[in-house]
Amino acid sequence: MKPAISGILSVCYSEEIWKPNQKSIMKSILLIFLFLFLGIFPGEILSEKDLKVTSFNKKNQGSKAPKKVFIRSFNAYFEVYEEASAKTSGSKNERANRTTYTSGTSTTMGVQIQGVDVPDFQKLINEAYQNFVSQLKGQGYEIMTADEAKKYEYYADWTKKEGGASSDAQVEGYIMVTPIGYDYLVKSVTKGGKEKMGGGFVDPTPKISKELDNAFIADVNFAFPFVMLDADASTWTNSTSVKATIGYRIEPSLDPTENNRSITNFGVSRIPSQVRFVSGLDIGSNPLFHAKVEPKKAVYAEGVFKDKIIKEVTQAQTDMFSKTGYSQLVMVSGDQKKVASHFADCDHDAYVNFASDVMQSMIDTGVSNFLELSKD
Repeated sequence: MKPAISGILSVCYSEEIWKPNQKSIMKSILLIFLFLFLGIFPGEILSEKDLKVTSFNKKNQGSKAPKKVFIRSFNAYFEVYEEASAKTSGSKNERANRTTYTSGTSTTMGVQIQGVDVPDFQKLINEAYQNFVSQLKGQGYEIMTADEAKKYEYYADWTKKEGGASSDAQVEGYIMVTPIGYDYLVKSVTKGGKEKMGGGFVDPTPKISKELDNAFIADVNFAFPFVMLDADASTWTNSTSVKATIGYRIEPSLDPTENNRSITNFGVSRIPSQVRFVSGLDIGSNPLFHAKVEPKKAVYAEGVFKDKIIKEVTQAQTDMFSKTGYSQLVMVSGDQKKVASHFADCDHDAYVNFASDVMQSMIDTGVSNFLELSKD
């Protein structure tokens, strides 16, 4: 049973560059009625309140552009492991008649998901891709291949990659999956297997679209974390602790440097969860056509994981020694604890169903937004 629409879909504009006009407002109203007619709003997982929809079409770019879509990216990131640690230093306190040694502490926790695996992730992204492509082709859109894109100057020296191979090199603790049968282009690949997509602080997508004869550039990405770790070191209590809060969700965006903030990662962009179409180049680096659907905030799944909280605490060890008139050799123990074998058990079907519903909902809404906006 799908819930009744309780509010008007939020339509977002960049106020600094784009200003809403009467025609775009009418497009938004028509889009709402289209969603109501098709009944595509998700029922149990996402609602229209959870989604932010961008609908911008300047100079009728949507109808002027060729009915051709280049799928620049189509992937999902599933978190499978997260680790955090905290440390305190040891201390020595000299008094008149005794010496007190307090050991340093170290607590490390690594939490790994259990109950789903790479084949589940692969099946999810395959089904999402097939849904996405079939909807576009069903409306007469041609899918531009990676080989076709490489004929243009921008992509001439890029490397073609075959989808269907999972990778744990893109974001620490995450498995990235791409669909089987989907080829895509990357700027370069590091020795460790990390793919570089080019770009920088300014979004190059509109310029790429212009070079590709104003073809629509599509980006479809999803980020599914499952845990949040909080590490704490207290000199007051002489202890360290790490707390894991289990929270499986779809995130609006993923920070690829969150667990590895080295200088080499400076300027790396966040990875958004989105279904996005861009066409044409306006003033500066802004597009003439921009249709995007993304979560407004993290949306959590319920009843997927057995445990909600996992916590480890390490307390410092204190030893006191009486002073004597002769030299005394003191061996100070260091109470250190490392825990890296915690498993978060999930309900396989509940986990898969949540991800599947989220992907389908975002794709259905994103494609419908695109189709309505690109009509004559």
